[in-house]
Amino acid sequence: MCLLCDRPFQASSSWYDVVLRKFPPVICERCRESFEAAEPNDDVEALFTYNDAMKHYIERYKFGKDVALAEVFRSDIYEALRNRRETIVAVPLHRERLHERTFSQVHCLLEAAHIPYANILKKVVHDQQSKKTLAERQNNKNRFLLQGEICIQGQEFIIVDDIYTTGATVGEIKNILLSHGATKVSSFVLAKVKSNKNYLV
Repeated sequence: MCLLCDRPFQASSSWYDVVLRKFPPVICERCRESFEAAEPNDDVEALFTYNDAMKHYIERYKFGKDVALAEVFRSDIYEALRNRRETIVAVPLHRERLHERTFSQVHCLLEAAHIPYANILKKVVHDQQSKKTLAERQNNKNRFLLQGEICIQGQEFIIVDDIYTTGATVGEIKNILLSHGATKVSSFVLAKVKSNKNYLV
């Protein structure tokens, strides 16, 4: 059954898929085609554009707490990140938000794709982006701190988040890492909001 529309579909894996660690599909082709591939962007590497299908997916996955949906894009995430040599950093939730939601959507996306990541960040401000204006999002500051023993000096990092709206979150984290000696910091997201859209995420 398709995890998104509940329609039956045939999903099979060959020994070749197993050897290459390819994941069997969990959604049907019709649902798959409803997602729009993102255009290349200098600011962030995004897999998809935040269209209506992605909005519905995020609502079910993140806000509806349907953790099984972390598997929907695991093949895409795996293929995009499996050969990267940079240290992958997942954008964390504040501990109160994690308690409310019961899971971290970004961490679960990476774990479903079998992508290792480093827990070097702690969110210290309990806020909700969807309740902020554009100006308030762009002026977000001092929401994250470094934690743990990982060496930042001379290292390269990829910041991973689910949705990219204004770039304020990844921008703040990028500045933190660079100020502690990182030589390069890039970002990777599941979906990027088009500049002319006004979705709340």
